[in-house]
Amino acid sequence: MTSRELFSSLFKGITPERPPIWFMRQAGRYLPEYRKLREGKSFEDMVMNANIAKEITLQPIQRFNLDAAIIFSDILIPLYYMQRGLKIVPNQGPKLQKPLTNPIEISDILIPQPDEDFPYVVESLKLVREEISDKWLIGFAGGPFTLASYLIEGKSTRDALKTKKFAYLYPDAFDNLLDKLSDIIISQLNSQMSAGVDMVQIFESWALYLSPWQFQQWVSPHLKKIIQSLNGVPNSIYARGSSHLLPELVKLSFDVISIDSTLSLSNVRKNYSQDVILQGNLDPSVLQTNLDTVRKETQHVLEEGTKFGNKYIFNLAQGIHKDSDVNLVGEMVEIVKRWKNYD
Repeated sequence: MTSRELFSSLFKGITPERPPIWFMRQAGRYLPEYRKLREGKSFEDMVMNANIAKEITLQPIQRFNLDAAIIFSDILIPLYYMQRGLKIVPNQGPKLQKPLTNPIEISDILIPQPDEDFPYVVESLKLVREEISDKWLIGFAGGPFTLASYLIEGKSTRDALKTKKFAYLYPDAFDNLLDKLSDIIISQLNSQMSAGVDMVQIFESWALYLSPWQFQQWVSPHLKKIIQSLNGVPNSIYARGSSHLLPELVKLSFDVISIDSTLSLSNVRKNYSQDVILQGNLDPSVLQTNLDTVRKETQHVLEEGTKFGNKYIFNLAQGIHKDSDVNLVGEMVEIVKRWKNYD
């Protein structure tokens, strides 16, 4: 089977020859070719240039012959066009000069249009699509709660405290904010679908700070709206550190749920829907160890993922770390490609 056939078979209920493999942040700082390319360039220089983004997207495909490419971009792209002063500060991360501080400001939020404001994303997708007709191409966007958290916190958060305070004090305004952000996400993902992606993934990165009740009340309706607006390609959700939210994620009927290392893949499969495709969940720290550990842990994850059927995509539990050993990454990929044992 080609890489496209491996993925396509999963969504047709056909057992593939082996699980397909891709991993989060697979284009990035662990690759020497990426580090060389980024010399003298800011993050914005790379992500906002379609040709550079294409080249970075293809680097891990060319090195490892993976089954899918995920476009080199960022979940915060729409925020650059809301006039809140977003900058990626070296060694600090994203910073907003004008975070949201009161509900009145929500009406002033500019609604960016993907094809007009950041057409380079679609352009890079089209360029990549031309290069890898036999591979799966994945687009993505940030989730509504995560984008709202960046707008309110003004930076990455360790607890989403300001965001949750805002939600409690101004529930109607917070709901309106997430509704606006959901419309932006829908437009963003539809634009990517028109460019030829085979699947879209939503990164709801800060959902781990929510209780099941908070997630159900604040976030679920908006994720449901997004899912119902995406027709034509499969969708996936990744919510790092959110094992306590798994029942809520299952209820939303995503096609694919990414599982981090806090859960057992086989237990998830045994206790929840047999229809959803699971994705994950090798701990990225394994890729900083040695060959024996990589072989053992990759084998274990494959056994867990395929224990109760064929609906499984191999992936990491979260994004690959910049200090990962490229040779160990290659070994991980080859172990997955040699796998044949479906239970």
